[in-house]
Amino acid sequence: MHKSRAFTLIELLVVIAIIAILAAILFPVFAQAKAAAKKTASLSNQKQNALASIMYSSDADDQIVPEATWNNGSGAMVCFGGTNGCEMPWPLLVYPYTKNADIMNDPQAPPNAQVPAGFNPLANRLYGPMYGLNPYLVQTATFPYNPAGSILQPRSFTAISRPADIVMFTQKYSDTELNPAVVPAGNEFYGYYWYGAGTFFITLSTDPPDCSATGNNYYCAGGWGLNGFYGGPGSTNYLNGVEAAGAWTGGGSLRGPKLMVVSFTDGHAKSEAAGQLAAGTSYAYQLGANNQPVQQASNITITNIGIEHYYGIQ
Repeated sequence: MHKSRAFTLIELLVVIAIIAILAAILFPVFAQAKAAAKKTASLSNQKQNALASIMYSSDADDQIVPEATWNNGSGAMVCFGGTNGCEMPWPLLVYPYTKNADIMNDPQAPPNAQVPAGFNPLANRLYGPMYGLNPYLVQTATFPYNPAGSILQPRSFTAISRPADIVMFTQKYSDTELNPAVVPAGNEFYGYYWYGAGTFFITLSTDPPDCSATGNNYYCAGGWGLNGFYGGPGSTNYLNGVEAAGAWTGGGSLRGPKLMVVSFTDGHAKSEAAGQLAAGTSYAYQLGANNQPVQQASNITITNIGIEHYYGIQ
């Protein structure tokens, strides 16, 4: 009778070592594949959001979707009381064209905070999108405050001179990335900063590089670089100095290898580095010894309107 031979300790250790080597080789490949899949999904989301917004525009006399509209309750999921105290943000306005609220979630970002009890579950996605509208696509004299009696006026697509170059949406931070020292517990869903009925939440937009430039600061709440609204000493530090969340890029998040997934007003989407998105401005990416930007947000201006990616008027 043939007698089977058991593994020796040396042979067992060799097998374990081979498995460990294979795991060390394959696990990073799997991680890279997963990251690439999330990026592809985010690109798809961005393209769908842009195309839905273009379809909205075709039904709205060529007007670009506004960041929000306000009414007395018709169609809104979230209301704050008072006359015209019900908000309809841009994701809710374009939702009829996609019927898919999941495309407001960025697979590359941490998940949003849970929707408060009593709210429609869709509100988690439609009122807290992980993609932000370019605020330069909205015309109003004192963005974002919108004084009583004034109306937010979206721009017309025909006013955009270079639709393939002008940003419509960018990736943005998740509500769970907000600085708890600035945004009180329980307020994450709203983004905390709200200017009253007739305006909108900052969490519906992301800001351009030249936000703090003279003559442009009425259009956005924060800027790129140090001491902007979203992060850094002397500011509100809204995003706790987390670069990936968008602390130094106007709330536009830099996921993966410091790239931002962006859609443009002609409907296409792609990944761009911060420097590429800031073309036509004086923005210069450079971190100091403390791993914070050297450049001050207030020093960034438009230098070449012909290649700038947010304003779009020549």
